[in-house]
Amino acid sequence: MKNITLITNTELLNIKKTLNLSNKLSKLGLKRIQIREKKLNKNELINFVKKMKDNVEEDCKLFLNGNPELAIKLGLDGCHMPENTIFNNINLNKKILLGRSIHQNTLTPNPHNIFNYFHVGPAFPTLTHPGQIPITEKKIISLTKNLDNIIFVGGINLENVEKLFKYNFSGIAVMRELLLSNNADYTFLKLNEILNGKRKNSH
Repeated sequence: MKNITLITNTELLNIKKTLNLSNKLSKLGLKRIQIREKKLNKNELINFVKKMKDNVEEDCKLFLNGNPELAIKLGLDGCHMPENTIFNNINLNKKILLGRSIHQNTLTPNPHNIFNYFHVGPAFPTLTHPGQIPITEKKIISLTKNLDNIIFVGGINLENVEKLFKYNFSGIAVMRELLLSNNADYTFLKLNEILNGKRKNSH
């Protein structure tokens, strides 16, 4: 099964609506949410994370962006680190999943072999990083030879997701395609159907 990760951004969709969306999609089968909030202060972020934990189904894993200590403290499943993380600061003994962003010019994809999954992108042009050129096919192929658990990110939508099928990957991560969807239920189920066939709800 290829997974779908919802990336939050409460500047695009406010906290209340994001919590409602996460609740609804986790009931439809969403298994991963990455809490990526650049503008919330620490107290607001902690409050948001606690509400998110109460709000989603138990099998929906929650990942916090960029702060492993806080992710551990709040009992989350994992932490997603930006590409430019200083790696010797990460305590490797903790039992959470660690992910990392990888871009075109990332030289050492998995330093110290501490990462469990990788967000590779942008797969397509994306408003989150305007002006950043999508990662090349050559780079993706070299990464897929050496890494497991590649999750594509960046500009992925219903129209272009099938273009990723020529690569070996374990899932996708999306922000605007779900946060700004007029019918997020449909969009999520359709993405899931494209990624995994019509197995879900086929009985």
